[in-house]
Amino acid sequence: MEQFCQDKITKIAIVGAGPSGIYCALQILFGFKEQNFSNFKLLIFDKAQALRTILPTGGGRCNLTNSITDIKEFSKNYPRGEKFLYSLFSRHFNFDTLEFFETIDIKTYTQEDGRIFPKSNSAKDVKDKMLSALRKFKNVELVNKNIVSKDELKSFDRIIICAGSKGTSELIESFNQPMKPFKRALCALKIKDFKYPKGVSVKSLDGDFIFTSDGISGPLAFKISSLNVDKNFPYNVSIKLFDVQQLFELIDHNSKKSIGNLISTLIPKSLAQVIVDDFDKKAAEVSKRNIEKYSVLNLEIIDNANQGEIVHSGGVELNSVDKNCKSKIVDNLWFCGEILDIDGLCGGFNLQNCWSSAYVVAKDVIYSIINK
Repeated sequence: MEQFCQDKITKIAIVGAGPSGIYCALQILFGFKEQNFSNFKLLIFDKAQALRTILPTGGGRCNLTNSITDIKEFSKNYPRGEKFLYSLFSRHFNFDTLEFFETIDIKTYTQEDGRIFPKSNSAKDVKDKMLSALRKFKNVELVNKNIVSKDELKSFDRIIICAGSKGTSELIESFNQPMKPFKRALCALKIKDFKYPKGVSVKSLDGDFIFTSDGISGPLAFKISSLNVDKNFPYNVSIKLFDVQQLFELIDHNSKKSIGNLISTLIPKSLAQVIVDDFDKKAAEVSKRNIEKYSVLNLEIIDNANQGEIVHSGGVELNSVDKNCKSKIVDNLWFCGEILDIDGLCGGFNLQNCWSSAYVVAKDVIYSIINK
């Protein structure tokens, strides 16, 4: 057991100045301030500008979290890491995050769909206020450096890796920490034999999406890509465009109108013109089988596209860390944020993983220094 010495300056390294890295640093700094402890030096390493990855989140508005109040319901929005998050969220959940942001002057509001944004509707504002809060402390330094090996961190007493998925595999492997390969999730998708109206948005029963030049994008496409991240291309998906019973009711009252025009009241006409073979045929003359067929869009997905939320599945295997995200293999090593094998759907869930895992790591690091 390490003997704590008040005279010894403890050196802490955080690798990655993204949302989880900066949030973790702030929690450590505020935590040490509460303990009136100052014998430490905190260095945050990143090869690029701090919090640059937060800028595109939420379409530039920064979807900070979601308002779902039940932890298990909230956790269902993570295709990978759901059960691991129960413990993290029990210690730092969405309301805790919002309370902390309030202390650094980031006020928020909740949309009808449950997504929570800063009142400024600006990811840049979130970035600026987090960094402003960081700069108020003297014991912290941002270092513009790319860390690729554990050998570069051997002078530090505590190491926290919060880097994202790009270029981090070499660093993780240098610690012999088990990890799953990174794969793109929450991204647009390419469709075989694309014939659909480019730029047209669709509100389907399964979710909203938009046709691109060669496939689909938007929330539903991102969800499909995430849920099927381990499938080999090509694979097939079926999207419920509308309630077929609703179409039958329209036909009962408008039997002489064309089936295409009736379907066009439920989905964009330009899409109906593509999928309805007998567009101009009287609705009453169309077979029940065809009517049911038109309510479902069947697509063959052939590849990911270079659009989307820039989230990856994979990362440090969860069975190789404890409940505080501390390595079971290397002493004094922690992980938080996207580097863990945790990824969520759209709606503020990926950032909440960053906030919660960063908080838990920060508290455990503080405890390991002051109480042991």
